Amino acid sequence: MPPRPKFDRLIDLFVAALIGITLAPLGCMSAAHAQPGGPAVVIVQKVTEEKIAPYQEFVGSVKANRRSVIGSAVDGRVEQFMVEAGDPVAAGDELAQLRTRTISLEIAAAKAELKLREAELQELKNGLRDEEIQLERAKSQAANAANAYAQAKLKRFESLFKSSSGVSRDEYESSRAEALAAQAIVEQTAASLALAEQGTRQERIEQAAARVTVQQEIVANLEDRKKKYTVKSPFNGFVVAELTETGAWVRQGDAVAEVVEIDPVEIEVFVPESLVRFTQDGDTVTIRIDALPDEKFQGTVTRIVPLADDRSRSFPVRVSVPNPAINGRHRLLPGMLAHIALPISEPKNELMVHKDALQINGDKSIVFKIVDNSAVPVPVRYGMADGFKIAVHPLVSGQLASGDAVVVIGNERLRPGQPVVATEQEEDQESKEPAQ
Repeated sequence: MPPRPKFDRLIDLFVAALIGITLAPLGCMSAAHAQPGGPAVVIVQKVTEEKIAPYQEFVGSVKANRRSVIGSAVDGRVEQFMVEAGDPVAAGDELAQLRTRTISLEIAAAKAELKLREAELQELKNGLRDEEIQLERAKSQAANAANAYAQAKLKRFESLFKSSSGVSRDEYESSRAEALAAQAIVEQTAASLALAEQGTRQERIEQAAARVTVQQEIVANLEDRKKKYTVKSPFNGFVVAELTETGAWVRQGDAVAEVVEIDPVEIEVFVPESLVRFTQDGDTVTIRIDALPDEKFQGTVTRIVPLADDRSRSFPVRVSVPNPAINGRHRLLPGMLAHIALPISEPKNELMVHKDALQINGDKSIVFKIVDNSAVPVPVRYGMADGFKIAVHPLVSGQLASGDAVVVIGNERLRPGQPVVATEQEEDQESKEPAQ
């Protein structure tokens, strides 16, 4: 016989209705004066028609949603190891700190070099000051004056040399060379003055800017490397293994700690090829946990892996189950044995009654339907259970239909055709388990 759960609300209604029937007819008449064989007080619920499918339980294990063995990205010595196995961690929490003295010195030197490059760039952008331009102009004027003197001297020596008036050829050639040099200096200072007045060339500014960018990237690379000396948790979860210790030397890629995420958790079961077609991504399923026999959990099918095991011809079905912490603890833990109820056929319409409406005597079962305030027995054959409800099939077609009222409390002593006073109880909305 199907189990008969207790419902306090139904009992309260039944007691209230019984008291009302006892006191209402005569007001002051006591229960001792009630007529024997009077109407029975019962609680009824409506028959419903629902689409359900039979389910079968598949066994699997609770697994962490994510599991990561976190390694070091650089070589170094562990200065601090901040966690122990079992500690909760949030994404970004520090697990271990490696020594950073050497990399810090490299960063300081690179930043100093960057300041130098930035100052050089700014100097080129600013150009020469007014005083420096004035200096170049004065140099040009001085060169012009010196050139005028040299040219005049050359003319005088040339005249004397041609008239053979006491100037030797060497003196004449020397004067000529000085005049040429003075002319060259004039051209040089004129060019310098023109450059000073035009300002710095754009190409030189771009070159300096490129040197600044290169140095910025060097600093960014060093700072990024320094971050890798701090090992952090990639997600919320718990430390499940300590894989190094303070003072230990770790190489790039060496494991430091193992972290698991258990909210949500994942359960994987293997479903035979003949049944996997009845399960769809996104289906809501019910889970039982052996370690928590009094509780049931709801999960969602997240993935049906499209590759069967070669030997069992079964497909992995993965279910995600919310697992929030209650009073600081999570109910579901990796490794627990789980049973997931999955559909094994297409859903079909069934007449559903509350389990307490069913009366079973040997191989016969009936429900009491209320017709004209009388209890009429309807022989039925029961089928799948769905939470607190069960599917029934009347042995005589048409004797039971959706919307009929059937007795759920007070039916144990009912006689066929007995008058009743019925109080309707709305359908219970408590948690349901899959049809079995």
